[in-house]
Amino acid sequence: MQSPDPGSFRDPASRVVLDGNKVLRLLDRRGLEGWRALAGTDLFASAVADRRLIGTTEIDDVPPGSAAALEHPMLPFIGYPYEWTFTMLKDAALLQLDLLRDALSQGLTIKDATPYNIQFSDGKPMFIDIGSFEAYQQGEPWIGYRQFTRQFLFPLMLRAWVGVPFQPWLRGDMEGPTPAQMARLLGKKKLFNTGALFHVRLQARVEARMTGRSVRDDLRTAGFSAELIQANVRKLRSLVSSLEWAPGGDGWSDYGSCNHVSRDRTAKSDFLEAAIERTSPQRVLDLGANDGHFSTIAAGAGADVVAVDSDEAVLDDLYRRSKGSSLAIVLTDLANPSPAQGWAGTERPSVVDRANPDLVIAYGLIHHLIYHASIPPREVVGWLRTFDCPVVVEFVSPVDEMVEKLTGNKLAHELHPDRDEVNFRALAGELFDIVDETNLSSGTRALFALQPR
Repeated sequence: MQSPDPGSFRDPASRVVLDGNKVLRLLDRRGLEGWRALAGTDLFASAVADRRLIGTTEIDDVPPGSAAALEHPMLPFIGYPYEWTFTMLKDAALLQLDLLRDALSQGLTIKDATPYNIQFSDGKPMFIDIGSFEAYQQGEPWIGYRQFTRQFLFPLMLRAWVGVPFQPWLRGDMEGPTPAQMARLLGKKKLFNTGALFHVRLQARVEARMTGRSVRDDLRTAGFSAELIQANVRKLRSLVSSLEWAPGGDGWSDYGSCNHVSRDRTAKSDFLEAAIERTSPQRVLDLGANDGHFSTIAAGAGADVVAVDSDEAVLDDLYRRSKGSSLAIVLTDLANPSPAQGWAGTERPSVVDRANPDLVIAYGLIHHLIYHASIPPREVVGWLRTFDCPVVVEFVSPVDEMVEKLTGNKLAHELHPDRDEVNFRALAGELFDIVDETNLSSGTRALFALQPR
C-alpha cells in the first residue's frame, strides 16, 4: 500500500510515496517533461554512475492521476542539514553548484537549491530530487540563488567567519538566515569581503526594495542568460571552497588520548563483536560515537551504521575519514535530540524515529547523560528500552575518575540516587535480560549486553 512521504509535498509536479520497500516518485505532466529532458542527457548517466545523483528508473505501473512514475533505491538513513557537520554542508553545497553547472551546459536548470534535496551515501553527498531538473528557458534567472545563499552559503559563512554553529539556526528556521540578518551578524569588517559584499550586502539591499516576484521579472527583462548563471556559479564555488572552519579545543577531539579509552578499547571492541555475531544486525545505532571506532567495527561487519554525537569536531573528522563507508553521520545532542519538525510535525521525523536500529551501542554515554545532563538513571534505562532492540551499554561507577570530573562542581544532594551498579542492574532487569557482561580492568566500569523483554 502506497503512503505519501511526509517530507515530499511542496512541489506539485513531483512527489514521493513509499510502497513497502520501494521509493516511488509520481510526476504530473510538467514533472514528466523535466524528467524526460534530464533522462536524455549525458549528465544523467554520468551523475548516476559516480553517485552524485540517485539511481532512477521509469516504471510502467503508473498510479491513476499521475503522468509517470519513477523508482529510486531505498536509502538506509535520511539526515537533515541541522545534523550535518561543517564539511558535510560544504561538500553538499559544492555538489549543488557542480550539478547546476553541468545541467546548464546541457540545456537544463535546477529550479531550487535546498540541502534537503541532498543525502549522504557511502560517505559522499548525493542529489536525490530528480524532480528539481527542468529545461532552461533563455532569459530566466537562477530562481534557486536566494535559497542557496540562505541554506548553504550563509550557514557556512556563519561557522567560518563568525565562529557560530549553523545547526541550531537551521533547526530553528528551515529557510536559514536572511541577507539582512547575515549583514548584521558579519559586521562591517567582513561585509567588505568581496563575497559578502555581493551575496550578502547587495542582496539585502535588493530585498529591501523589491518583492521576490519583481526581482525575477526585472532579471528576465534585463536579458538574463545561462552564461551569466554559470559565471555566478563559478564565483560561488570559489567562495564556498575558500570557507574553512578550524575547530577549537573545547570538545572531545582528543578523546582517544584519555586513559580509559586506550586501556579499555580492545575489551570493548571484543564485547561488541560478540554482540554483533549474536544479533546479526542490519542497522546499528552508535550513541555517543565520538571518533567512530565502534561504528567502524559494526560497519565492517556489514551493518548500516548511524553514528551519533554532539561534538562537531570529532564527527567532522570522522566524516572526512569515512568516504566509501556505510556510516551515516548525525550531529545532535542526545539530551536534546533532533525532534519531529516541519509541517504538521511530521515533515521531518525525529532522529530517534528515523534510526530504527537492530542494535544500539551506548559506550561512554550514559554517565554523561546522568551526571552532565542530570537525567535520572531510570529515565536513561527506559529511553534505551524504547529502541526495542538489543543494547550494548557501558556502566560507569560513581567513583570512576571521569565521573569525578563531571561532578566536580556538584554537591551530593544535587545528584540523582540509583547511580551505583547494584541499582543499574535492578533498573535494567525490569526491562531487559542481561545476556552478557564483563568488568573492565579499571574496576570502575562494566559492559552489559541487554536483550529487551
